[in-house]
Amino acid sequence: MKTTRTNFLILCILFFTNNLFAQPGFLDPTFGNGGVVIEQRLGGTEGLSILPDGKILVAGDGENFYLDRFNPDGSNDAGFGVDGRVNISLDNKESSCSAMAIQPDGKIVLVGYIVPNAAYTDIAILRCKPDGSLDSSFGINGLASFDFNHYDYAYDVVIQPDGKIVVIGNFTKNLDDNFDSYILRLNTDGSIDENFGTEGINKIHYPLSTINVAVTIQPDGKLLMGGTYNKYGGKPDYIVERFNTDGSIDNSFGVNGTANFKFGEGQAAGWASELFDMQIQTDGKIICAGKSGLELSSMSLCRFNSNGNIDATFGENGGAIIDYNNFWSKIYSIFIQQDNKILATGVSISNPGPLLLLRLNEDGSLDPDFADNGIQATYFNETSAGKKVLLLPDSKILVAGDKGGAQIILARYNGDNVLAANFKEVKATQTNDAITITWQTLNESGTKSFTVERSSNANDYAGINTVPAKGVASSYSYTDKNPLSGTSYYRIRENAANGANTFSPVVKVVFNDNGIISLYPNPAKNTVTVKGLNKNTTAAIRITDMNGREISKQNFTQSNTATLNIRALAQGSYFVLVEENGKITKLRMIKE
Repeated sequence: MKTTRTNFLILCILFFTNNLFAQPGFLDPTFGNGGVVIEQRLGGTEGLSILPDGKILVAGDGENFYLDRFNPDGSNDAGFGVDGRVNISLDNKESSCSAMAIQPDGKIVLVGYIVPNAAYTDIAILRCKPDGSLDSSFGINGLASFDFNHYDYAYDVVIQPDGKIVVIGNFTKNLDDNFDSYILRLNTDGSIDENFGTEGINKIHYPLSTINVAVTIQPDGKLLMGGTYNKYGGKPDYIVERFNTDGSIDNSFGVNGTANFKFGEGQAAGWASELFDMQIQTDGKIICAGKSGLELSSMSLCRFNSNGNIDATFGENGGAIIDYNNFWSKIYSIFIQQDNKILATGVSISNPGPLLLLRLNEDGSLDPDFADNGIQATYFNETSAGKKVLLLPDSKILVAGDKGGAQIILARYNGDNVLAANFKEVKATQTNDAITITWQTLNESGTKSFTVERSSNANDYAGINTVPAKGVASSYSYTDKNPLSGTSYYRIRENAANGANTFSPVVKVVFNDNGIISLYPNPAKNTVTVKGLNKNTTAAIRITDMNGREISKQNFTQSNTATLNIRALAQGSYFVLVEENGKITKLRMIKE
């Protein structure tokens, strides 16, 4: 009996331990070494992105710009640079990276500064090919540099939907004046966009020292720039400015285009406030994050409404200050979830200081369902900082940061998608001219339905079919009869009865429609498209009636598809005959 009790106790301990570390906010042991990857290198982590194939790209600074690429499991991607690393030397001049953005075509934009001589710095904007090599079609051999004054810096970058590149930063005559910022727009080739601001740039002069470090773009194309106003004065503000699409200040925002938030309003001077990041919620509200405090700087956030007014429903009168064990602490980066909960990462300055990961509710309070009452502290043998945070497609959380100032840290944590473990064997395979998605579930407690979602870039997903849940562990299948050509990504969204969503792992499939000729849509009303043509030959396409009488004939070359105009046809059935290299494929078409 004693042995039975002992075994039962061990099973209980294992159950509760495994259950604890599967909860949101705890390290994911399936990534790296117990959830963590550490790589040696000098400098700081300044950029983090998840590529469409799930690989992880990290950008940083040192004596040069650098890029590191990792496989989804945290191992080095040996096919990238040298053992997963690319160091970018700009004519053997000292340079440093501040931020990274990825274009839709996979090219990598990096911004920072270059030291052309021993005295001064210039703005440096680089573009690399997906393999990390400099893109010679951009600027001069991959580099666009700008000299506005003695000391010029680029701090952040965003890519517009049209491919144009927006960069923000500061320029100064002396190292300690810090009164001038800029917002700059480049064309896709790295040249100045002269339709923006004044000859491509809007320069802003402030009466007090100001550093702007964050830029983001609204759905309507307007641009937000955030930073710290009166940074070196007695009581700095968080500052956000909004610009129209032509680069002019948007006077409808805040007061004459500017919104300010002052922590400790009405209290003594001496508050050490500094903004490090800014993001837009799904409802258009603006979250700013960094540090603030009187004698002890703590993690702090504030929120503005979309018109620039302070949102008093957030935190206390618009601001939230989060103390961590009475140590100095700050937030470097935030990410807004679809439910408007806020992920934040940063550091606590203690000995050694932990890497911090937080989640806040939409009202600015800590989320008690995340980690230890909303905060996860990951300790290493040296002070470590979380610099960038992202929510992955499967809802796990990836943090990139620094350990001791000389090592990269990647840490992956469980998110709300712990239920993703309930998905088993998600697959997507080509069957003739369609893609079949299959999946199994291990548990459907509280599940209402499943939605098959599809994406061409692994970022933007759209639902293509929803099926009701069976209520017990089951197998499912859906056939996508009109798949996208080339590479597609599929995932299953689990729709809970309480309105929550979780997601399966993403599966990738390459649809090869060469040699498989088909029509879509069918039935058709105005046009019908023939898919699966061989673009290396000429296709003769004829439409006949059911008795074989020819109605039309067209030739198509150098294309996998051909679109036929059938508006003039009467309703009924027809044949479409496709002839390539002497082979004829006969398809039946219905005209609505």
